Amino acid sequence: MLPQGTSVLSPSIPLTLVVLPALMIAQKSPQNLFTEHASVYIMAFGMVAAKVTNKLVIAHMTKAEMEYLDWSLLGPSLLFLNQYFNCIVPEIWLLWFTLIWGTQDLLRYCAQVCLEICQHLRIDLFRIPYTPKGATPHPATASVSSQSNFGSSADKNGGSAHRKSKSKPH
Repeated sequence: MLPQGTSVLSPSIPLTLVVLPALMIAQKSPQNLFTEHASVYIMAFGMVAAKVTNKLVIAHMTKAEMEYLDWSLLGPSLLFLNQYFNCIVPEIWLLWFTLIWGTQDLLRYCAQVCLEICQHLRIDLFRIPYTPKGATPHPATASVSSQSNFGSSADKNGGSAHRKSKSKPH
């Protein structure tokens, strides 16, 4: 875990756990993964790096501890172990697994963080509360709508403008 009050260099450890295996796998690959499938390789390791970076940012902003190891590192670990044991499984299969695993893990993590933020702020995600005309708003949305000016129109100086009734000109 990344304890509080640690050095400024401590975030380099999780990033090194992504970059170092990526370089070693690219250099030692018997099937030349990096040169033959560069796009898939970069996307796969990019997803893993994005997850680790997101976790670092969230840990820093919330002043929480962060574990060095993460489930997104499973794909690079399998690629590394596969090379260590003389490529039992075709490397391209593991590379695609790394891309799919890293993508789903990043999406799941981002969705989880987004839902936790929404829950903490007591807001709905991708929902706009609807109250029919004349009905009293729900107590949870009444406090939010009373603090915002979404329903009112403003003049050039930022003040409230009153709606003019549509009447026939004389």
